[in-house]
Amino acid sequence: MKKKKTLYMMLPLVLLVWGFVFYQLFGSFFGTPNYAKEEIKQEVNIDEIKKDTFLIVADYRDPFLGKKIRTKKTISSSQGTKPKGNNRAKMPKAEKPWPAISFKGMIKNNNSDRRVGILNVNGKEFLIKEKDIVNDVTIVSIAKSTVEVRFQKESKTITK
Repeated sequence: MKKKKTLYMMLPLVLLVWGFVFYQLFGSFFGTPNYAKEEIKQEVNIDEIKKDTFLIVADYRDPFLGKKIRTKKTISSSQGTKPKGNNRAKMPKAEKPWPAISFKGMIKNNNSDRRVGILNVNGKEFLIKEKDIVNDVTIVSIAKSTVEVRFQKESKTITK
């Protein structure tokens, strides 16, 4: 008798839940959609629109060859001849400024007397040893509290 009582109580609840599920499905497939009916009217003055100009510089390396493609520039003059002279000799090579370098310390292996240092170059830390090259900076020598570096034929000693 107790099983029939539970059945009579649960049956309407199950029918109510499934009825709600089918109502939602029917409404989403066959109901009318509710669109936003707000209209925005904005007047555009065509005289105020200015022409936008830009320039594309396609000066990138070829992804297949790995080289930059140089475009040939033609120089036109009234006589049809190109100017003589070597333009490369006139322009001096621009030297890069020294990167921000700080020496953090040195680690020494007692068995082999090999020294490894910790160097911070432009905010990035590197484990270095003598004759290493990090961001065009060559490590000349490593001591306990100093490191000697060379950058563009100029040497400096960095202390801790």
